[in-house]
Amino acid sequence: MFACEISNNMLRRLVRITGVLGILLIVCFVLSARTDAQIEKTVEEPYAPPSDQALLVLARPRHRQASETDFRVVNQAGRCIALLENGWQVAAPLWPGKHMLLVLTGTAPPTVQLMQVNVSAGKTYVVKLRARVNVKSPVEIEILRKSDQPLKQFPSSIKEQSPFKQDLRKCTEWVSWKRSKIEPKAEVAKGKWDDADDKFRSEHTVHRNDGWTAAEVAGK
Repeated sequence: MFACEISNNMLRRLVRITGVLGILLIVCFVLSARTDAQIEKTVEEPYAPPSDQALLVLARPRHRQASETDFRVVNQAGRCIALLENGWQVAAPLWPGKHMLLVLTGTAPPTVQLMQVNVSAGKTYVVKLRARVNVKSPVEIEILRKSDQPLKQFPSSIKEQSPFKQDLRKCTEWVSWKRSKIEPKAEVAKGKWDDADDKFRSEHTVHRNDGWTAAEVAGK
């Protein structure tokens, strides 16, 4: 009889403990669900610059008459930082400082145009590249400067389109393969750059104050 009373007491305690544990489990589940929901709502801003680097957004607006010619943007070391097909938009990280970039079009031989960027860490810069009918300069280079934008805001047309993710190894291999044809063209382009007036060079140069901070990109 005494054993039965102990068993009953133990059962009642187990029921109480189980009830408490059940409530704790429910609370944990609710908190976890709320946390997951909060995490899902957090969307990473693809155009926010790294704190130690600049971000160069290169956009090729979609043209009704789609061109099969790709735009390749290459640094002075011969590394491809962007490959743009019709309607593509990419974001390329750059170390702070001054860089001379080559815009390559065509293949036999490639046409070379130059663009200079002087960038600061923690800022995002935007350049639009458009195809045009011009044998010597087939790409129109337009720099979107912060000072020229309404209320100096980050361009909404850029923000509305997600950057295209790409593997640039094949592009860099192509540049290496075409190096003997690219280098003479690059030397001619550099000579024209040096002979050009200050206005031309400024129009084709991204300046440090042309960019937006991460907070400005996010619209804060």
